[in-house]
Amino acid sequence: MGEDRSWMYHRRDEMGYWNNEFNVGIEIFLDFAFSQTNLMFCVKNMIRCSCSQCWNREWHHRRKVQSHLIRNGFIDGYFIWKKREEIIHRK
Repeated sequence: MGEDRSWMYHRRDEMGYWNNEFNVGIEIFLDFAFSQTNLMFCVKNMIRCSCSQCWNREWHHRRKVQSHLIRNGFIDGYFIWKKREEIIHRK
């Protein structure tokens, strides 16, 4: 994923409509998260839900995580996907 993750906190555009960038970003996030089977971050086709209500404590299937993220948004400050074993390259 790219460095700019501001889309994670802009579910709606300036007119109050659903932001397409948010929807596309969720799909990319979910694709990445569900690809982490070898690292035990995706178990039995479930991942920890990163919505603001579940806080990476609850395990859910893709469709439920997607609906939670749309309804609740991401955990505040979750720009680095720590629970997804994302590798961070520091300069």
